[in-house]
Amino acid sequence: MLKITKFITLIVATMGVTGGIITTTNPVTASANTKFRYYKNIKDHTYKIKTTKPYVYSNGKITHKTIFMLGAFGDKGEYVLVTYASHVTQNGKKVVYYKFKNGAGFTGWVRRSALKKGNTTKSVTRILKTVKPHKGWS
Repeated sequence: MLKITKFITLIVATMGVTGGIITTTNPVTASANTKFRYYKNIKDHTYKIKTTKPYVYSNGKITHKTIFMLGAFGDKGEYVLVTYASHVTQNGKKVVYYKFKNGAGFTGWVRRSALKKGNTTKSVTRILKTVKPHKGWS
């Protein structure tokens, strides 16, 4: 009886070590599969910042994430000017990113769900259009 329990313990330990080696040699890579589809020039319109959590990208192909979140460019409820749309596919789903410019002249690309179309006066839109882009940013 003692030999059988030692034998079973040895088999279980061997299977555990073998399973541990197999799982560590095949790492799982998790990343967003992003494919650029096309740009679209849209009519300039002011949008309100709906949420400040999304990351801002520096190009429309969504290949370079900046260190900033949308909250660094303005608080919730502030207005930004949107001029272009970038259509990409992320993990098989179609997603739209907007190029925005805030009142300080900083620009970036952010997901459409982070912005909400705002009804502003023409003077606010005119002010946002006349702001020169900040140096060092496109």
